[in-house]
Amino acid sequence: MAKYLRYELDGAVRHGQLNGETITPLDGSFPDFTPSSESTVQLGDVNLLAPTEPTRIVSCGPGFKCSFEDPSQYPDMPMFWHKPLVALNHHEGIIELPSDEYPGVNHEAELGIVIGKTAKCVSPQEAAGYIFGYTCYNDVTRGDFYKEGAFGASPYFVYGKTYEGFAPIGPWVVTGLDTSNLHMECRINGEVRQSHSTSDRLFQPEQLVSWLSHMGTLNPGDIISCGSPPGMTWMNDGDVCEVEIEGIGILRNHVRARG
Repeated sequence: MAKYLRYELDGAVRHGQLNGETITPLDGSFPDFTPSSESTVQLGDVNLLAPTEPTRIVSCGPGFKCSFEDPSQYPDMPMFWHKPLVALNHHEGIIELPSDEYPGVNHEAELGIVIGKTAKCVSPQEAAGYIFGYTCYNDVTRGDFYKEGAFGASPYFVYGKTYEGFAPIGPWVVTGLDTSNLHMECRINGEVRQSHSTSDRLFQPEQLVSWLSHMGTLNPGDIISCGSPPGMTWMNDGDVCEVEIEGIGILRNHVRARG
């Protein structure tokens, strides 16, 4: 496995490979990197950015079997929501809450697929070859998930995912990761709100990539989420939200009310 990241240091944005706490700078564009002649830098000395610059950010759901009382209710395919590129957010970035009070803004811990090659109309069997790796993804969504039927019947079902900064991604991309049984967790101020395993997922990453590649071309660096387990809650001003996925790391964001 390898960890690839994008960072800012002294006003310059670079790609790098992480080994422990040391970053080896890389030349080239994602994912075609070559070693750089620049000196290594320490992780604690840089500002981490979203690990790629996607042309598409896609959220998928439902993602887990536990969301249904009976297997006969499982959907044949998920729903897809495209997030605007302005939604892209970074590790340690600010999630800004809208100024009006209702409805609230939810965290959604999700595994993010990172595309490595241009994909158009690929089969599920071919799709694995187009996946570069995986990252943590917080599918921040505005909406009422708590009153039965409220979310699906409201306009927030569509545009509740499109606000600026509502797609934190990171802190890096991990390659060669077996995602069949990874623990995933979301914490608010250290309190666990979501805790589940990818072993319960409804759809495989290869299926998601295949479906979306038939809807439009996927490009290197594009991000596709795999759905969120139960436990989403509204976030409040001052909260610290952490999404942690086994084998990847912790994506941390700070929640602030719009000034």
